[in-house]
Amino acid sequence: MADDVKLAVRLFGGVAIWQRSSARTRSLLGRDYADVDLVAHRRASRDVRDLLEAAGYMPERTFNATHGASRLLYHAADGSFHIDVFLDRFTMSHELDFSTRLELEPLTLTAADLLLAKLQVAEVNRKDLTDVAMLLLDHEPGDGDGPRQLNAAYVSTVCAADWGLSTTAGDNLDALDELLPELALSGEEASTLRERTAALRDRMEQAPKSRAWKLRAKIGRRKRWYETPEEVVR
Repeated sequence: MADDVKLAVRLFGGVAIWQRSSARTRSLLGRDYADVDLVAHRRASRDVRDLLEAAGYMPERTFNATHGASRLLYHAADGSFHIDVFLDRFTMSHELDFSTRLELEPLTLTAADLLLAKLQVAEVNRKDLTDVAMLLLDHEPGDGDGPRQLNAAYVSTVCAADWGLSTTAGDNLDALDELLPELALSGEEASTLRERTAALRDRMEQAPKSRAWKLRAKIGRRKRWYETPEEVVR
């Protein structure tokens, strides 16, 4: 639909990870998805609104009037699911900027951006960690983006600029390792995940840190390093 009008819109979140996953991974770790998350450019906000409303989706008018510069919310006409549209930036526990990376791959954001969106969740749950496992099972950490590739160089660079994000991401990789025995994985699959979380940790630790990262690291966990996102009533 967006392609027909040459509008840059990409899936992200759990649906995007499912879309990028193999049939085997979907069967092991797939789940029900109650919503669809999209990213578009802020400058295209009006075009995105027109497209969704022309397709029959119902706007959450009060929310969109308040937050429309950064985020839009729509519902399916039958109420079965909703669509969350983030404009350039994703601001939850930490802030991620997708504006220069939106069009690197078709259909979804890159695996690296999908991973960061999950690893930035400070109050992580099993659903989020399972999504990370899905992504890492089918994407090899390396130095570039692309099918079955996860740009660990980019992930480590983003984390090296933000101590808070780096800390939350590291905590969540540890939490995934702890969850692995509870997931329905073969020994080889569990080993693959451990190797890939270890590779990501190593890249994050070795990346040169920004001055801001080093200054914030001196304060450490004595001060809260993440935001508590506002709950959206749907």
